[in-house]
Amino acid sequence: MSRHRVTATSAARAVAAGLAAVLLLGGCGAATGDPAPGPGPAGSSREPSPREVRVLARAEQVLISRCMAARGFRYEVTEVAGAAGEGARTFPYAVDDVAWARAHGYGGREDRLRAEARRNDPNQRYFHGLRPSARAAARTALMGPSPVGLSARTPTKMTITASTEGCIADAERTLYGDLRAWFRVKVVTMNLRPLRETRVHQDRRYVAAVARWATCMRAAGRPYTSPDESRQAAARYRESLPASEADAAGTALAVAEATCATGTPLARVSRTLDRSYGERLRAQYREELVDRWRFQNAALPRARRLAPPSPSAPPSSPEPGRTQTSGGSHA
Repeated sequence: MSRHRVTATSAARAVAAGLAAVLLLGGCGAATGDPAPGPGPAGSSREPSPREVRVLARAEQVLISRCMAARGFRYEVTEVAGAAGEGARTFPYAVDDVAWARAHGYGGREDRLRAEARRNDPNQRYFHGLRPSARAAARTALMGPSPVGLSARTPTKMTITASTEGCIADAERTLYGDLRAWFRVKVVTMNLRPLRETRVHQDRRYVAAVARWATCMRAAGRPYTSPDESRQAAARYRESLPASEADAAGTALAVAEATCATGTPLARVSRTLDRSYGERLRAQYREELVDRWRFQNAALPRARRLAPPSPSAPPSSPEPGRTQTSGGSHA
């Protein structure tokens, strides 16, 4: 497989799906009166809870707000990007929850709501409202002048690079101490899920189950050879039809996909393989996962002082490397 190199902007997309999420995931160092964590993961090897992960992410936002203000830019602390509701479930192999499909289709309505929320994000509005020169300066303040200094290779053989300067780097250095070591384990563990999904898709048992699913779909008048094809058809609905009609057509197709997934071995095979490959990858990358958890646990005392947990906050996404199976949703 060829090696890929990702710039700072692309790396941010890989980690958090674009600049909006980078702003929400980033942070920036500021004097807090506490000593920085030692050089290396000194905390407990216990996996942090979703609430604790959320506290860490919010602490980074608090730090970025302070740092960006010190550099002459505004940044508001908001709820962490990636907190997902029921409509945000993902089905990387096939939609296999008929009730969910009837209620949400392929999630088009929720996608529009999330897109609207991103457009209304105060940091995005502020960033895009700046003059081009000021916007460039804000980007440099946030991400550093160039993606140099940090480099790590993902399990899928992609090289991710980022700057050791800027508010994101300062925040992570403030919270985790050893920035380079933290960056490496973060990049590795955040990219375990794509590798797991790739391995499932390539497994001959999944390929055979998809063939059974396709037979079912043809019998239902939906001549698609894979769930990818049915989703591409749903995407064409969104491109060619008004939103309400696209939602209705997409919902009918999603229900057909889910009915055939549960009526053939596809749903069972997908869950079994996803769990199996997930466990193998967690074992293969156990050292990186444990190092990540140690970094996070060591950072938690400071993070709690910066951002006490909010009881009303939504649940966060699962920790990288963990398989979540709920009606076929493997997030």
